Amino acid sequence: MNSLNQAQNEFNQARTKAAWERLFGLLTGKNYDLVDYTEVRKRLSNVYNITVSKEIPISSIVGTVSRNQDFTRTFLPKLVQDESRWVNVKMANESQQGVPPIDVYQIGEIYFVLDGHHRVSVMKSINAEYIQANVRIINTEVPLKPTDSPDEIIVKTERQSFLDRTRINELIPAHQIDLVLAGQYPQLYDHIQAHKYFMGIDFKRDISDDEAVVHWYDEVYLPIARTIRQLRLLDQFSGKTETELYLWLENNKAALSEEYGGSVRNTALAWKLDDDFGKGKKGWLYRFARQIFMFFTSDLSDWGVKTGDWRKEILSGAEDYIERVMIAVSNLEEDQAFLESALHFSKIYDAWTGVVHVVANRKELESPKIEAYRETVDRILAASNVRGKFFVLCGKLIRILSERAFWSDMSFFKMHYRPDMDSHNWNDVITNLPGLICIVPERLPRNVYQIVLAFSTSSKAREAMYFAEAMAKVSNAGITVVISGKSVQKRDQALSEANRFFADKPLRVNYINSGGLPGETVLKAAEDVSADLILMGGYSNPFIRRLFQSSTVEAILSKTTVPVIICK
Repeated sequence: MNSLNQAQNEFNQARTKAAWERLFGLLTGKNYDLVDYTEVRKRLSNVYNITVSKEIPISSIVGTVSRNQDFTRTFLPKLVQDESRWVNVKMANESQQGVPPIDVYQIGEIYFVLDGHHRVSVMKSINAEYIQANVRIINTEVPLKPTDSPDEIIVKTERQSFLDRTRINELIPAHQIDLVLAGQYPQLYDHIQAHKYFMGIDFKRDISDDEAVVHWYDEVYLPIARTIRQLRLLDQFSGKTETELYLWLENNKAALSEEYGGSVRNTALAWKLDDDFGKGKKGWLYRFARQIFMFFTSDLSDWGVKTGDWRKEILSGAEDYIERVMIAVSNLEEDQAFLESALHFSKIYDAWTGVVHVVANRKELESPKIEAYRETVDRILAASNVRGKFFVLCGKLIRILSERAFWSDMSFFKMHYRPDMDSHNWNDVITNLPGLICIVPERLPRNVYQIVLAFSTSSKAREAMYFAEAMAKVSNAGITVVISGKSVQKRDQALSEANRFFADKPLRVNYINSGGLPGETVLKAAEDVSADLILMGGYSNPFIRRLFQSSTVEAILSKTTVPVIICK
């Protein structure tokens, strides 16, 4: 009777400990449940079933096949109705009769109880270190440890399955694939399988699993990983891995492509991720500070994109300088010739084109006028054989155009009004929109035979020089480099730099070196050589300084009859 009472008391003490353990888990967020064998087993790709009998460490028993709601992770009993069974096992264990071995599954270094939960609980209560067990070894390759949390066990199991199915350790030993959340490795495997499917379509043959893994890693994963490293995104996302950021970027690429149309550049995605979620970049204070800072610098757009960022992506491996363009139309009756010429320009680069019209009132979205616009643009797109889509959007004009331009490589605008030198009325467009901006007085030429490049030693003028070279290669155009201004020293520096840049390029390049006003000199050169395009850098002075000093950009836009491409 004393032994029975003592066993009952010990059971009650164990249940009390279980209650405290569960409460502590609720307060701390720590999971004190037994690991579910089924959840682990279904994630394994390689399994084997070898049965052995041996003593196993009780501390390594952390899971169950069917009773994860009956005991805590430390095998304390939760249910009052288990008292009779628990007491009987306790008394049998202390008798000469003893208890039979338990039945467990082994994965890695941990065990899951199939039969014998009460025996484990009783042995835990007396601080026993080992218990006799019939062990079915399922897989010992998964590096599971008794100290692993339930989530860690799931992730490690998914990782091992990913490694087994892809053989990536053998195919690419130096890979840096690393994920920390449950469900991410299966998601990554699905990416590879989708890539394999589209490889089969592109190559018109069967693709082996090994070939798909290597091709996916080289052509999909590595370009994004390089972007993450170049932009130092991991500094903004402490605790995240490179592969986690890859998944975010890839998963959002599909959604953004559907919303904005066409393909989306990796770097644009990375900038968006950093700007929206980067450390310290969510609050209004950061946004406000950046807007203030933009008054005092010319080297930053509304999206945080700095001078040269777009070109750096091209140099890092992108094949085409222009893959996506945005064409802004305000009045289709007046803008149709401009639209058709811009679509022809897009076709030269085989670029995906978003035609954007912004309205101020939501009621206009469904108006007959907008429906007529849509039909017209769709017809023009089809006739031009250009990949693209017509977007009618409601909201603040510059903000919407800025957001759409963010996902594009070049933005086209019809010049419905000339800039007023005193009001700076093109300032918002040129300052806030990232990427290349083309402002067209009437329409773009069907072919580009002659480019005038306004060049100085500013960083934005250099961007214009790089793009002039890229355009001349595509169109076989000649380039007239115009260097002007009062300072002979600055002109000589600019001439020397341009000479070095174009010296080894198989291009037709002429130079004009003049002490005249930059705007007037560029416009005269464009007239003299019958230029099809003027290329120049954006504002070299911050807005606060341009309030008191004239701008070459506005001087040219105020009189040009030739389309102007402004490089950022």
